[in-house]
Amino acid sequence: MPRRRTNGRNVPRTPVNLVYRSIQAAGGPTALCGRLAVSDATVKRWRRAGVVSDARAVLEWAALVWPLEPMRQLRLARRLAGLPADGRLRPASKDRRP
Repeated sequence: MPRRRTNGRNVPRTPVNLVYRSIQAAGGPTALCGRLAVSDATVKRWRRAGVVSDARAVLEWAALVWPLEPMRQLRLARRLAGLPADGRLRPASKDRRP
């Protein structure tokens, strides 16, 4: 008996690129380049990768998006850097040393 075809509703959504969304929230790529003093190529590289590799830029970027809310700044900064937003570290795999 052939497998039943899905109707498309069971397909998981593509994850949202947080870097792209926060570029738009900060005023667009041109405004972000000027405020962070980075090149357009750097912002495009971060957008493609989905994470920001520069710690200073992560903190300044979060301050641009949430200027008066330090907890939201920290959450956004952690997510831009590719870390869990809640601050908890994921448990490491079991150590298999003898």
